Amino acid sequence: MRVFVTRTAAAFSIGIAAASPLLAQVVSPCDPTANTKGDIAKAQFSMTRALSVLDKGNPTKDLQDVLRLADNGNDNPTARNYLRGEAYIIFLMQPNAASVVPRSTLGLTTNPTGTIDLYVAADSAFSIVEKASPECVATITTWRQQKPWLNALNGAITAMNAGQLDSAEALAKRSLVLDRHAPYAYSVLGSVAQTRKNWAVANDYWKQTLAAAGTDTTYADVRTKTMYEIASASSDRVDAATGATKRAAAKEAIKPWQDYIAVASNDLLLADAIDNAARMYMEAGDSASVPTIYAPMLANPSKYGEISLVHAGVVATRNIRPADAIKLFDAALTQNPYSRDAINNLAATYIQNNEFPKAFPLIDRLVAIDPSNPDNPLLYAFAYQGLYKGTKDKKLQKIYTDSLVYFNAKSENALVKFVVTDFTRRPDQTMLGGTIENRGTTPKTYTVNIDFLDKSGAVISTETATVGPVAPKKSGAFKITSAKGGVFGYRYKPLI
Repeated sequence: MRVFVTRTAAAFSIGIAAASPLLAQVVSPCDPTANTKGDIAKAQFSMTRALSVLDKGNPTKDLQDVLRLADNGNDNPTARNYLRGEAYIIFLMQPNAASVVPRSTLGLTTNPTGTIDLYVAADSAFSIVEKASPECVATITTWRQQKPWLNALNGAITAMNAGQLDSAEALAKRSLVLDRHAPYAYSVLGSVAQTRKNWAVANDYWKQTLAAAGTDTTYADVRTKTMYEIASASSDRVDAATGATKRAAAKEAIKPWQDYIAVASNDLLLADAIDNAARMYMEAGDSASVPTIYAPMLANPSKYGEISLVHAGVVATRNIRPADAIKLFDAALTQNPYSRDAINNLAATYIQNNEFPKAFPLIDRLVAIDPSNPDNPLLYAFAYQGLYKGTKDKKLQKIYTDSLVYFNAKSENALVKFVVTDFTRRPDQTMLGGTIENRGTTPKTYTVNIDFLDKSGAVISTETATVGPVAPKKSGAFKITSAKGGVFGYRYKPLI
């Protein structure tokens, strides 16, 4: 009896907070331009004016005045560099701003044809202030993490997702010029190195990611993402190895997966981690330790989501621990009574465990929500086969044999097979995808009517798709999308 789950691909994204408003500075004792006179005071006045028109005007002239006045002397370098850093950042915030510009663009008359890298110049100016006035670090961090930093970082993430590795790497490193303390750019660089299969470089960047994230709750998302990537990369190394090297690599890969599982909050990724951890134990020749993966789930199943519970149940089944599997599948159904994977696998496990009466109500539920999948009648056939083997009563054996033959024929002779391969549920959207196989002898067009259900079984929305014509012995794909979220399951009318 096979067990299975419907897999859904997961894509990582990093949630990055928007930059703080420039006029809402961190309250701190930092005030490098306080009680200044002469050119510095004038420069501060121009900076205030530039900030006042930032959202609705052009601050360029005022910024040029700031930089010209800041360059007009060497006294009070802390105040002068603070003003320079602010001006460079605001220049970079202008529409279509270049990161490297002629000095003349900044209103500087000395060496006007020379160029300035505004990212590097801002970092240099702010670093001088941070060294001279450590109390200003928090305020300067607000400046470092403004729109230029955010644009470079988001650009790096976008490029990474598009497979543009060189651009992702360049933009991530560009963002690090302004802020080397946030973990996001290191995470992107780790992903770039991983994609290039440069494991050593990837691990170095991921270590920097975790060090930068520390225990700050603001960075919880990137911290757990990085732990997942470290573990995933360790599995990739196992897959690329052979022989004794493979077994050794698998032993090393177990701990990264254990570490991730301990902090995982994403149900889908936790499910994947459970699968991988079990696989690593098996590759390492330590199947006896597999139950330690899901032991916390058995102890407190309400803490976990249905998908991870189902995957843990499958792991238990493959490890020949049906009692554990039953508890895990049953817990998944408590979370979601309409989980097709949980219903199917729990019924199959009861059959494997010779608890046939418990299987029949589950198969009934399965057929009610998934009537055109000929795999479902086979569960009836397996259950009746088990009942046949468990009795010596000839009359019952005849009944069970007739039932077995009936449901086996119902499966084999079905003219259509409806299979769901993707069921993606989001707070504001639901997607269902799969295939419809025409098992008949003539082309056929199918109309699919899907009811999306909430946890109580009430219909949230009904969606329709037409598939075909589908040639005999061929399959057609379908994808149905609903704008409604909060979906737990689906059902559909039998296809004819």
